Formats: sequence, structure tokens, C-alpha cells
Amino acid sequence: MPNNVRNLDLNLLVVFEAIYSAGNISSAARTLGVSQPTISNSLARLRESLGDPLFVRAGRGVQPTPKSVQLIEPVRKAMALINDGIADSRSFDQDTDTRHFRIALADMLEPVVMPALVRKLQHNRTVTIEALPIYDKRTPAQRLNDGSLDIVIGPYLADTSDAACQALGVPQTVVAVRKGHPEIQGKLTLEDYERAGHVAVSPEMRANLLVDEVIRRHQIKRHIAYAVTKFWSFPHIIATTDLIGLMPIEFAVEIARIYPIDLYRLPFDMPSAQAYYMTWKNSLSADPSHVWLRAGIEDAFQEIREGIDRRLIL
Repeated sequence: MPNNVRNLDLNLLVVFEAIYSAGNISSAARTLGVSQPTISNSLARLRESLGDPLFVRAGRGVQPTPKSVQLIEPVRKAMALINDGIADSRSFDQDTDTRHFRIALADMLEPVVMPALVRKLQHNRTVTIEALPIYDKRTPAQRLNDGSLDIVIGPYLADTSDAACQALGVPQTVVAVRKGHPEIQGKLTLEDYERAGHVAVSPEMRANLLVDEVIRRHQIKRHIAYAVTKFWSFPHIIATTDLIGLMPIEFAVEIARIYPIDLYRLPFDMPSAQAYYMTWKNSLSADPSHVWLRAGIEDAFQEIREGIDRRLIL
């Protein structure tokens, strides 16, 4: 069989990478915006050109052959080089270019990142940003690889060479308490903290945070009276009960503008929390629209940091 790159349709390598990343023919077709038969036909041509089946059926998807495993890194590097070369001659105009971005972010970051980003687009009719949950049946890396996500924002550091990461900042943790709380006035003591009931995120979500480890290390008592699956449950519960809760300062300051909530410093030492990261697929690093999106996210974080009035923290 011919095995010379000069006789190979390079478009087939795009199909190869999409199938490898998605692990499924149908998902690869959705990623590339073509029909499943088109993907199957392209794969058949590539198999003939390379003299290898490349993928074999496995459950509901496909798994790569040793030949595919050998090829994937060189193919991805070649695609990245081509994308970089093309990107140098293109630009992104948010007012005229059509783009649909899918961002998965921790819900505590939505009021931090999205308002500033959306303000740039509120009169735009060609760009759409879709916010999706960061927690899903699939890992963030899988969702980035199969093209169902453009960016992940949260305390998530990619553990794969296929993704790029950028730290956006390290949050300070504060304690949120309703105004007029009968047992907490003026200053929050450790005794106050231990005596109060707490609202917290679920154990599964806390597994990604440092708070439980710090509390155990300091042998601090904490009774979690109500566990939730999203940070947006915190404001109303705290504002209408005597429960208190820990929040990242960026989120806390935003919700304190809306709800009758006071913010207090922690009554114990908390080491620097894990950073917030922006994570994306390497092959998108030089894409002009993606560069524009990442710059907008950076600007949003900078805007919220500069707008924090630390005199609000009691």
C-alpha cells in the first residue's frame, strides 16, 4: 500500500485526530460538523493509505491500534504548526465573525467572569457564549479533547500534554454571615465559627478543595447543617438563616452587593488556596477567536480584583 505523505490527503489527518480524541465515530462527526458516513469514508481512505485499521471497535466506541498511538503525537504537532501558520494571517472581529464558545466553569466563578465578558458582546449578534457545568460524567480533559468545550475555568489543572493551562489567580477565602446575625457581631472568633451551623458544598465537590484538610489539621469543629451542589445556593440560605459559609472573596463580594450578607476574615490560618486556572486544548492556542476569548477572561478577572473593596471584610 502507498505510504508516502505526498500521496496522502492531509484533511484525513484532521479526521484521524478527531476520532482519536473523541474515541467515537459519531462524536468525531459532531466535532467536525459533518455526517457519520463522511467520517467513516474518510477513515476507510486513511486505513488504505496507511495500511493499518487505526481504530478497532471497543464497547460503544473505538480504541486506537498501536499504529495510531504511534502517530497521534506527530499528527497533533503537525496540526498545531499548520494552525499557527494560518493564524498568523488571520484575525478575529467580534462584531462580524460568527463563533459559538462553550465554557465550563465552576458556578462560583460565573458572576466573576461572565458579566465583564458578556458586556463586550451584549449588542453583538454573531458571537454566542454557552456556560456549562464544570462537573460532568466525562472529565474536563475528555470534553476539551472531543471538542465539546473550548475552555475550562476553575481549580482544575490539566494532567495531559494535549492541554494548555494558565493560572488566573489565587482566591482568598472569607466567611459569609447574614446581617444582624444574633451570635456574630463585630468580629468572627474561632468560638463563633465552631458554634455556628454551616452551609457547604457536597463532599464530592469539597474533595477538590483544601478547606476540609485545613480544618482537620487545626482540629477545628465544623457542623455542616446543609450541603449543596452549587455555590449559587449559598446566598439565599445564608441571608435567610443563621448558617454561615466559606466563599472565595471574588464570589462573596459580588453576592454581598445583592444579599444582606456581611463578610468576615477567617478566624484561623488558611494557606493559599489552589489557583483558578484557564485550560484549553493545545491546538487552539493560536486560533485568533480563542486568543480573543482568553484575553477577555483575563480582563474579567483583573476587573473584579481591582473592584474588590477590602474594607467590606470585617
